[in-house]
Amino acid sequence: MLTKLTPRRSRYAPTVVTRNDLLELLREDFTRECRAIYAHAVFAERLKDTHREVAIHIERLGQETVRAALTLCQLIYDYGGTVSHDLDELNAVLNADRVATPEWEPESLGRLQARMGQLRAAGEPGLAKRLRRIIASKRVNPSLCQLVASTRE
Repeated sequence: MLTKLTPRRSRYAPTVVTRNDLLELLREDFTRECRAIYAHAVFAERLKDTHREVAIHIERLGQETVRAALTLCQLIYDYGGTVSHDLDELNAVLNADRVATPEWEPESLGRLQARMGQLRAAGEPGLAKRLRRIIASKRVNPSLCQLVASTRE
């Protein structure tokens, strides 16, 4: 007697979420990018007198982060949502060191990859492709943590 095999769900398969939940998750990712923008500005300012080359590189990466945030913003609009964030600017400046930790970048990339899969599952491959471009850009550049650590050596 043959038994019917149940398909094994991959651990990489996206979690299906509702449209409103996905919009909320995208807003959280947008807030995370905004927090990173502040951190890049803080570290570029801190290091401009002592490590000028690193500060310039951090500033350029901050500009890339702005582009990523704008892309996320447009993606949210194109998906039918509105953009908002829960970011307190003073808090973002005072806690810039949290963005410069080793776990920040992998966590951000993981979140964006999850969102990319969720958008594909929701039938939005074009929007997922925009996220893939952000991820690719982040992978080729060093993280803020690596740049800050290079000044301590």
